[in-house]
Amino acid sequence: MPNISPEELRHLTLDIFKEAGVELAVAERVADHLVDSNLVGMDSHGVLRIPSYIKWLREEQIARDDRIEILQEHRATVLLDAHATFGPMAALRAANLAVNKAREYGIGFVAVRNSSHTGRLGEYVEHIAREGCVGFMCCNAQGAGQVVAAWGGKEPRLSTNPLAWGIPTSGEPMVLDMATSSASEGKIRMKWRRREKLPDGWAISAEGHPVTDPSDFYGPPMGAILSQGHKGYGLALVVDILAGAVSGGGCARPIDHVHTPMNGFVTMAINVELFRELGEFTGAVDDLLAYVKSGAALHPEGKVLIPNELEINEHRRRLVEGIDIDNETWQQIVEAAGTVGIEVELTTDKLRWRSLNSGS
Repeated sequence: MPNISPEELRHLTLDIFKEAGVELAVAERVADHLVDSNLVGMDSHGVLRIPSYIKWLREEQIARDDRIEILQEHRATVLLDAHATFGPMAALRAANLAVNKAREYGIGFVAVRNSSHTGRLGEYVEHIAREGCVGFMCCNAQGAGQVVAAWGGKEPRLSTNPLAWGIPTSGEPMVLDMATSSASEGKIRMKWRRREKLPDGWAISAEGHPVTDPSDFYGPPMGAILSQGHKGYGLALVVDILAGAVSGGGCARPIDHVHTPMNGFVTMAINVELFRELGEFTGAVDDLLAYVKSGAALHPEGKVLIPNELEINEHRRRLVEGIDIDNETWQQIVEAAGTVGIEVELTTDKLRWRSLNSGS
């Protein structure tokens, strides 16, 4: 299993997208987002996505430049059409617009349609929280990506429909980033590649039987991911309405294209300082989190954690120890690099790559 430093991985990822013809500013944004996802332990949303992104570029399903267009703008709201711009670019733009609106009007609400895969929602709401606002974001696949069964059903009807909140504190923001399904499809893919079993309650086969072998989920025919109970299912419907109906990107419906890279999403920022001083707010949040964490752990060697604590700790560790990438994912990244003219060589002590297009 290769272990690669964050900076090397970032430079390699950037060069892959540059060689694929992606505009520099967009390529930098995408590389930052993917590697940062690995750094916080969200490998399912990290460089694992490079081969899919390169495939979509080759098929001209996503744009190589920034094509984000403002369709409507009112006092506190903005509607954007990303026109297949890379999701990390569109989502950060939406987050910044929401913050600017919140500073002027108290709240900012931005709806976006036709963005490519947005990636890890937690990054964007954390960005909003660092600007002194409460951040919210939710996302759907505009009717495609139907891999999640409705509560009580066995046929896929919804995408994983994630949502995230970012809350300012006096230190690192509290970030809640979750799929409304039992797991994201990316996490199941990671289990499959690592030859690991799925936890009970994650997925069923096409026949509706519980599965723990990822191969039984993928089929063919493909099974379905389960909702996080009836409450997760209810939230998934709300997300589909907000991200799909409000943005105009579309909700789950009978379609003839199961998989596309397109997402719809909404982003909101709430300016805390229009209610009370930011320091008073973060003080109240700090006290709450400290009180919750002061409770006795259920298990002798355990401890009470808050959302984003594991990610913060993992980020610190991986900055020092590097990022582990499973062999199959690494091989697919190397192959994707080759399709754009980059030759990658990984030895025991060094990662090297060169562009066959420029000879460098």
